[in-house]
Amino acid sequence: MSDTVGVVGLGNMGGAIARSLLRGGIPILAWDTSSAALAALVSDGAVAADSLADLGRRCQVIMIVVVTDEQVRQVADELLTVAAAGSCLVVQSTVRPTTVIELAGLAAGNGIGVVDAGCGGGAELAEQGRLTLFIGGDDDQVKRCLPVFEAISEYRFHVGPPGAGEAAKLVNNLMSIATYAVNLEAMQLGAVYGLTEDTITTFVTPRSSGNSRGLRTWGRHDRARRERRAASVDWSERMGKDLHEAAIAAGLRGVTLPLTAAAAQMLPMKLRQRDREVDDRGPFRPGPRCSVCDYELAAPFRAAGLHPECAA
Repeated sequence: MSDTVGVVGLGNMGGAIARSLLRGGIPILAWDTSSAALAALVSDGAVAADSLADLGRRCQVIMIVVVTDEQVRQVADELLTVAAAGSCLVVQSTVRPTTVIELAGLAAGNGIGVVDAGCGGGAELAEQGRLTLFIGGDDDQVKRCLPVFEAISEYRFHVGPPGAGEAAKLVNNLMSIATYAVNLEAMQLGAVYGLTEDTITTFVTPRSSGNSRGLRTWGRHDRARRERRAASVDWSERMGKDLHEAAIAAGLRGVTLPLTAAAAQMLPMKLRQRDREVDDRGPFRPGPRCSVCDYELAAPFRAAGLHPECAA
């Protein structure tokens, strides 16, 4: 793709996505409210836009990687006033499917396309250009964005029209975050009966029904929350927010998710409790990480240096 791609939002995920695009030879025009984040990406080879409106006027494909539903709406509202007909907005934030559907309807009136491309894999895989993308959008718009998606992802699933990608992302996040929340309590149960976390991952991960990707990468969330906290970001609230959005998205279609709603309410408290427990053990020392995916290695996989799924 020869056209410059706009990237709005250069935080943990947005910055990693932009760097993967640059490594893929795609020129980037970037914008963020943080001058430090913008300067860091410029040092990596991007060009800084003068403003969000400047970016909107100059780019045909614009990737939105901000945090909240409200922020996506604010960014999109401004871009729709300046972007040229034929442009395409790519929503990569985790938001409600209905937000993307509404945005697509508004954009269509201006001749602008909307694609949602939810990300699976976290900042580690975003840095490597190996994300999993859950994509919603019209076939022609998705095809147009394919060079961009290929530069940042290893797996791509076009799951339906605008909004379907966000629905798929919320499904994935609900499964992974809720499983992690239950795993935390399982570790507490084991601890009061003398079972260490290394022991638990060792007997569960080979063939037991409690096995999961989250357990095989045990320790990743502990490390990631500390990294975010050092950057003044409360990741405890962010994880709870994803479950909250899943419950809202279901409610908008007349379905109640009581377990999800309860987990969303309790998770921030649970994560802060976990952080205190880990801090009480002494100075935090991150565990070894996989040579392929860069996620933490649970005890059974440290000798090999990689997860079994990464060896394939």
